[in-house]
Amino acid sequence: MKANIALYKAIAKSMLGRYLVYLMNLISLMILSRIFTPETYGIIAAVVVFFVFFQLLSEAGLGPAIINLHELKEKDRDGIFSFTFLMGFILSILFYLVSHLGADFYGVEQTKKVTPFIALSVLMFSITSLPNALLLREQCYYKIASSAALAEFFSTLIAVVLSFVIEPLYALSSKYLALSTLNFIFKFYYCNRINVGRPKFGSDLMAVKPLMTFSVYQFLFNVVNYFSRNLDNILIGKYIGVTTLGIYDKAYQIMKYPLMLLTFAMTPAIQPFLRQYSGDRAKVEEIHVSLTFKLSILGTLCGVIIFFFAKEIIHLMLGAQWYSVIPIIKILAITIPVQVVTSTSGSFFQSLNKPQYLFYSGLLSALFMISAIIVGVIEKNVILIVWLLLCAMVINFFQVYLLLYLKVFKKNPIKFFIKMVPMILSIVLLTLYELHRTGIII
Repeated sequence: MKANIALYKAIAKSMLGRYLVYLMNLISLMILSRIFTPETYGIIAAVVVFFVFFQLLSEAGLGPAIINLHELKEKDRDGIFSFTFLMGFILSILFYLVSHLGADFYGVEQTKKVTPFIALSVLMFSITSLPNALLLREQCYYKIASSAALAEFFSTLIAVVLSFVIEPLYALSSKYLALSTLNFIFKFYYCNRINVGRPKFGSDLMAVKPLMTFSVYQFLFNVVNYFSRNLDNILIGKYIGVTTLGIYDKAYQIMKYPLMLLTFAMTPAIQPFLRQYSGDRAKVEEIHVSLTFKLSILGTLCGVIIFFFAKEIIHLMLGAQWYSVIPIIKILAITIPVQVVTSTSGSFFQSLNKPQYLFYSGLLSALFMISAIIVGVIEKNVILIVWLLLCAMVINFFQVYLLLYLKVFKKNPIKFFIKMVPMILSIVLLTLYELHRTGIII
């Protein structure tokens, strides 16, 4: 019981800080969506989807590995920092050099205008990964949150000001570079106020070697997860068009807000806290059941609200030019409960030092997600893609927790699934209602 209370206190600190960031994100979204068109957003989204992949390559799964360390020497810290700079520098150049491939892939020459901004963002993200992991390791959630909130505020301000003096595509692209640069500056500054200290450039690049055993599975999971989560954007932009991609991407962004509020905000607190129980499977499982049941109820509530008030939410957050988002967001709202619960699972795989099973579950998840996306893209039907993604996410919920319980907790998962019945029932009822409302079933 005391462990649960301590975890919730750590989560509360993380969530309060992250909510400030999400508030800034929301304000930014509401402002910028009224300044820039779906087409402009679609062009940016077509490039950003590859930026996310290069982020994974630059971070290389080192973040969670650093958090799990019980001791980090100054020499090793500085060697890791130099490694992240070198990786970021190489990858940013590579990103810029292959930008023409993206333009040829989409058949949209304007993506080349976005590339220089995003290429530099790759470097800035890479060198931010160590300061971010160090702050997480010492549970400095407010410092992390204030860095991100300030970076979001000033980068949005820069984009708004530039929209009056330069081409909209350049103005919106500048936000990504400003955001990554400012995020690094603030987090690097705050590292001077923690025990491990501010990183400097060091000569021992091999300091990353002891982290590789853990990070390689984390990295492989991230790569697999990337394709399962971003292939839809890539293929929609290629085969259905960048304007449709802009609409779909905005729907997905709105859907992610409950995930951000309920799980993304607390996930950074889970692994650092559970590190002290890494040898006690029963205790970690007990904490897991308590946490996921509460999340399933909250996720269901959020999904129902977004489902029934989709039009009002889109009007408030994006404006009338984005009404085509409504049918997509209604279906995505049904997925919210399972995503809220499943998105915390990685921390439990990591806390018990089982990243290999996280990777295996990621492979299965990718198989179902990618299959759903490909079928929908072949039909060139975004609504079909979203329905199939709903099916894939429900299947993945079951496979993730079967693997977590049978291979990591070493326990029968039946009691866990019974506690998830209210959530599963809500998904079934909302699905049947929407299928009937749209005339797909009578």
